[in-house]
Amino acid sequence: MKKFDYGEIVALAHEAGKVARGYFGRVKAKRKSDASFVTAADKEIEELVRRRLRVLTPGFGILGEEQGMEQGTGEDAPCWVVDPLDGTGSFVSGLPCWAFSLGLVENGEAVFGIVYLPVVDELYHTGIDGRVFKNGKPCRPKKPAILDSEAVLYIPSDSHRRYSITFPGKVRSLGSAVYHGLVTASQTTAGVLQGSVYLWDAAAILAINKAWGIKVGKLDGTPARIDLWEERNKTIKVPLLFSAPENFEKVASTIRVL
Repeated sequence: MKKFDYGEIVALAHEAGKVARGYFGRVKAKRKSDASFVTAADKEIEELVRRRLRVLTPGFGILGEEQGMEQGTGEDAPCWVVDPLDGTGSFVSGLPCWAFSLGLVENGEAVFGIVYLPVVDELYHTGIDGRVFKNGKPCRPKKPAILDSEAVLYIPSDSHRRYSITFPGKVRSLGSAVYHGLVTASQTTAGVLQGSVYLWDAAAILAINKAWGIKVGKLDGTPARIDLWEERNKTIKVPLLFSAPENFEKVASTIRVL
């Protein structure tokens, strides 16, 4: 992985969160062509991040939800993948389940991820030593959940239209793919089902979950790789499941694509 200053990237995530908090509770949303929400906060944060990354990591590519792809220098240049505000629907509704997300993709792998939850002031990132840190302290996932009535499967908000789910425990949706990607570390989480997510929804949490030892794959167990996104500005065509390796197959067996 090409070197960069971790402290500068952490500071940038905090700055992005500060901008988002300034809009929270007083922002008006518009609809994009796909009917999803976008706000002035999304646009301001992405512009800030792009401007800063060009200085901090010259030659790296940048892919963002609002402005698309900015090619790096050279065919194999690392690429930052930014979601300025994942969970815009929750953000607009005044709910706390939204996040800033920044991942780094290099040689077809998500090699670094940082996620900041501004409302609760929690920042997660992968470190150079392969560990995950939460607010600067090492953070490990809890023991895998027991698959009973208290276990939780986190699902996309449109799951009722796309899947038949017979999971024995509880199913919940927090409205943010990135937020879901962090609750894999919770002691009650049995799995997280991610539907048609964009690469900017996934890059950071792929890196974080890899560092945690969480298995991420298609429902048939095939490992998730960046090349599942045939084009970086498109959604994947298959659902992904995040789960502890020992629970993956059992959880996957309770989910059927309609």
